[in-house]
Amino acid sequence: MTYIRQNVTKPLGKSPGASAPKEPNVTIVATDDILTWPSRDDKGVNIVGSFGMKDNAKMIQLYCTPSKIKASFESDGEEDSISILQKFEAEHPGNELAISEFVQNWLGVNCIIIYSSCVDDFRKVLGTKCAPLQLKPALQDDNDARKHMMVFEQFAKSAWVPGHYTGNLTFADPFNVVAVTAITVDEASGRTYKLPSTAVTASIAFAAISLAHGDQIRLIGGGGAGAATLATGVADKSALLINGTTWVALSGAYIDLKVFKNGAITLMEEVSRG
Repeated sequence: MTYIRQNVTKPLGKSPGASAPKEPNVTIVATDDILTWPSRDDKGVNIVGSFGMKDNAKMIQLYCTPSKIKASFESDGEEDSISILQKFEAEHPGNELAISEFVQNWLGVNCIIIYSSCVDDFRKVLGTKCAPLQLKPALQDDNDARKHMMVFEQFAKSAWVPGHYTGNLTFADPFNVVAVTAITVDEASGRTYKLPSTAVTASIAFAAISLAHGDQIRLIGGGGAGAATLATGVADKSALLINGTTWVALSGAYIDLKVFKNGAITLMEEVSRG
């Protein structure tokens, strides 16, 4: 369904335009480390699914002084050729070795920024696959302050405003599943599950699901002569797949699922699979 023009009313709250305090730990992802990119829905802003990381690659977090975090975008161009440039600005206190090494080694690295506020239930993503951000740093070390000032900005223009993201953040290796017929989905195991290679085809099933309603997980296929399969089910702790299409856990294949609780617990497929 494409975007249908509609009224945009005043948001809820006494002062909806007031500044929202930011989460200080900002997530940074090198685009070279991203294996699969979730797509935006047909309205162009909401990002459906999660970023999939390459083997041994992870997202990192950078502490930023909350009151100094600033995300923005500007438009540029003449009639019929308007484009968007996104920017993220932040400060890191001090002049320790770790921040100096961060600045040195992120120079020239294409990346995206994922940040959030303390009042929202979503995150924002700045930078895109074809128009990533790059770091432009500065240092202040004087009588007034010791801090690194960092600007991440796009050099390539795009047609996209920052994305709206409710997917997962990946700071650890995928959890290695032992038995595809009895997968336990919980906080201890994380949000990404790597299935084993199987010689004989087996149906993927879940022994327990203890994540909260709305949480997302990703299954990554392990392949094998008889790759496991995930089909739509009707029992508790089953999966509900788009159009009832069975997913085959071929090596490197993936599927994003969201926890849905309505008496029974169901894992509902997101738009992204591959």
